[in-house]
Amino acid sequence: MNKKPHFIPVSKATAGMILSENLLDKLGHVLLPAGTALTEATIKAIAHHEIHHLAVLTDVNEMTEDAADSTFQQTKIARLDLIFRHTPYDEPTSLLKSYVEKYRRSTSS
Repeated sequence: MNKKPHFIPVSKATAGMILSENLLDKLGHVLLPAGTALTEATIKAIAHHEIHHLAVLTDVNEMTEDAADSTFQQTKIARLDLIFRHTPYDEPTSLLKSYVEKYRRSTSS
């Protein structure tokens, strides 16, 4: 079975889903490591940490390869806004963000 990372809202998470990335709190501390299977209790606990999206593994058979790749690329680019949300938006920060965005676009092709 071929699995790919996919970002979903916490409200759509169900028990048994597996995290594809470490789940971090707003300070960058690891709450749950990648590979953790979600339970009802962990889903409820996640809601208390102001986390809105989760990176989980999904079966690629649920969507076409092109749609999965496109969705994955879009979520990787959109995630940059989340990553850079608390940083001062000055020249070095904007330059770093543009480099990371360019890299993510080139590796997704």
